[in-house]
Amino acid sequence: MASASNSSTYDARELYELKQRAVKYYSQNGVPQKMEEVMNSMFYDNPDDVYGHLATYLHVNLYLQATYFEQFAKPPVISNVNARVALDSKGQPTLQTEVYCTVKNAQKLVATTVSATPNSSLPENARPEDREEDDKTREGNLTAALDLINGDLGQRLQGVDPTKQPEADSKLMAMYEELKVAEDERLAREAAQKAAEDPEGTSPTKDETASQTSKKGKNSGKGKSKAPPVVIAPDEPKEKLLPHAAAFSTASRAVCTSGAHVRDLPLFQHISSLRLEQTPSELCLPLPMVTIIQSGRPAPGKLNCVKEFMIVPSPKLSLQKGIQGIQQIFNYVAKSLALKGGAAARQVNDIGALCPTYDKAEQGLDILMEAMTNLELNPGEDFYIALNCAGHEIFDYEKGKYEVYGGQPKTPEDLVEFWSELLGRYPAVNAIIDPMRKADNEHWMRLCERISERCYVMGNHVWSRPGTLLTEELTEDFKTSGIVFKVDQINTVSDIINCAKKMEEAQNQIALTTCHGETTDTFLADLAVGLNARFIKLGGPIRGERVALLNRLLQIEDHLKRAGQLGEHGADSFPLITPPPLPEPEEGEETQEEEKKEEKGKKK
Repeated sequence: MASASNSSTYDARELYELKQRAVKYYSQNGVPQKMEEVMNSMFYDNPDDVYGHLATYLHVNLYLQATYFEQFAKPPVISNVNARVALDSKGQPTLQTEVYCTVKNAQKLVATTVSATPNSSLPENARPEDREEDDKTREGNLTAALDLINGDLGQRLQGVDPTKQPEADSKLMAMYEELKVAEDERLAREAAQKAAEDPEGTSPTKDETASQTSKKGKNSGKGKSKAPPVVIAPDEPKEKLLPHAAAFSTASRAVCTSGAHVRDLPLFQHISSLRLEQTPSELCLPLPMVTIIQSGRPAPGKLNCVKEFMIVPSPKLSLQKGIQGIQQIFNYVAKSLALKGGAAARQVNDIGALCPTYDKAEQGLDILMEAMTNLELNPGEDFYIALNCAGHEIFDYEKGKYEVYGGQPKTPEDLVEFWSELLGRYPAVNAIIDPMRKADNEHWMRLCERISERCYVMGNHVWSRPGTLLTEELTEDFKTSGIVFKVDQINTVSDIINCAKKMEEAQNQIALTTCHGETTDTFLADLAVGLNARFIKLGGPIRGERVALLNRLLQIEDHLKRAGQLGEHGADSFPLITPPPLPEPEEGEETQEEEKKEEKGKKK
């Protein structure tokens, strides 16, 4: 009897403690109060069949009740990030990333993104053995990025609210910096070990051997007189990225897409609210920069100085009419080339552009002008022309000159005159990208002084990546009126948003560009709208991955029209860019200059 009594007392105490914990748990979460409010609202109905009324009430108002309680639920957080290998438009391996979130106590897949592969650093006419080496490096980088997302990076993002993009991106970049420090320490240890094994430094490094071989090849000619040395302004050293750098941009995009899903907002509106910290009343669509013709050094013919001939619709046209005109111009040019070179002339390259054999820039410009005129589209009013020059690709470091046409190098001074004269004859050109290297900043500024009042002088390769550019000070020695961003490698969404704000304050128009290895993922179109970018550089208007972006922009245009939120970009406004004023001479220098002038006057 005593043992039974003790057991009964123990059970009662345990039940009492359980009830107390339950009361505390429900009280802390406000459940009794919420249930009381629901029951009180039904009391005033005074039904005869209480339970029948309750069943009907819950059946009819189930959605409302669920919505009522949802406002007290915990916000969704990232529970898992998963990546796998997918393919880009060129059949190259890339990353497909999925983000899972805990939503109302259940794990759900909320976003899937497929990343574009970054452009290769090799020229398109590179040697086969160089391409093989580049392919191996790319595959190794992809594997490293894949392992990182499925490992440490995914764990870092667990528990993060996907709507808080800056928090997620700061975690990503903190991890990158940690990995970079570890890599620098590893390289330092290897260098120290090598120095200990070879204290006199007699063994040449791989780079030194390559340099010596290169010099031998250059100096192997006999009977040639030595040319005077050419002083060349060096390029800024290229940032060396870690092998798994692509994981960070991919993860940032996936988090951004997840945040839009969690907030139940279109992706472009979510991005716009991140930029402005509020939802704007109007949004503008970017003007598509569409490549009709691609030329440049790897292309057939002698034309090196223009890599892409692009068409841009006027801001006064709707996107639908602009795309319609672009297709008409492309078809006209394709038919014209086919009449001269046969059906093969209509074939397009990896970015969907036509590749005719041109020897002069005027040939590409003339056929675009002809197409617009014959289609009754006014050049310079309905449609404009933009040129991507890729000046860094045509610079000959041995000669210190730009090879504008095959066998016709020009000094930076000559290049200023060349572009000024050419654009003066073609006023329909309203944008030029990378006309020369940033290292030739003095001549860049002289060119801006000549053309910037009628044409956007835009920088792509000449600017650092967004994360680095954020911390760099903009100086008077080098300016642009437009900047081109690319969403790849370690460029996070937050970095691009913040860098776009910085460059807008410096009177730069914002443009976003695709990669060569693009995919059908349409994130870039939403980002361009959310950023209020003026341009989106798409490649040709014919391949599926390029058309997917145009179709997404048309969908956004229709959405904004129906919501009464479609804004318009204003007419082109070209800020005049002038070189910085020369420093005033000091007192001694000023006296010397005056004396020289007096001496010259006496001689005369």
